[in-house]
Amino acid sequence: MKTQKFKRPLAWACLIWLISVTSLTAQDGKLTEDEAFFYEEFDEIAGVYDPFESVNRFTFEFNDFVFSNTLQPLVDTYTAITPDTVEEGASNFFHNLRYPVRLASNLLQCRFKGAWVETGRFAINSTLGIVGIMAPADDYESFAPIESEDVGQVFGAWGIGEGPYLVLPFLGPSNLRDLAGLFGDRAINPIKEPFSMIDDWEWEWQLTTSGADYISRSPQIIERYKQLKGSSIDPYSSLKNGYTQYRRGAVAE
Repeated sequence: MKTQKFKRPLAWACLIWLISVTSLTAQDGKLTEDEAFFYEEFDEIAGVYDPFESVNRFTFEFNDFVFSNTLQPLVDTYTAITPDTVEEGASNFFHNLRYPVRLASNLLQCRFKGAWVETGRFAINSTLGIVGIMAPADDYESFAPIESEDVGQVFGAWGIGEGPYLVLPFLGPSNLRDLAGLFGDRAINPIKEPFSMIDDWEWEWQLTTSGADYISRSPQIIERYKQLKGSSIDPYSSLKNGYTQYRRGAVAE
């Protein structure tokens, strides 16, 4: 009993620490797959199937409240006390850990060159980069960073339609195809291991790693989102249009 009582406070302490070191990753201009679409320039208005617009708008407002009143203060606080090198290292670590998702997504699209590059980057960064904390593979032209692939893009490459537009609580813009892709990514993602093999620690460590990974994937997103809100008459429509065009472009590449 004493051991079990000790484990849970330790897990929560680790959660707080991991969040603190993964809060905002200013990576010298490098973008993650989650923030890239904020930086795209879209001139055309995408035709988007949005039959659940009223529900989506409600969820959009909910997410906006959460981001503005919870996530943003958390990120601002920890960014102020966390060195940039630690932030970048944490982001690199989690990106490296998601290698199986990118590898499988490349192979399922017969993108063998992409699979080779991802494998080379993983091998170099996991060894010379100390389990992915650093990214020395960036220095090798043959293994320069490439666009990340995911299961949602695989479904698109297979000809599966995007389906209705959705706004997911906490996660933001998506569509039915990408929602299914999230489940595929989750099935491949190794972040839940090896802690899921430890029954007593399963939910604590999954919460710890998932929470830290989630926050590590939000560099500059909040600031760009604030800019989008400030420059748009209808931020909901602007985000919907930007996300849809970005994902269509990613599938078409």
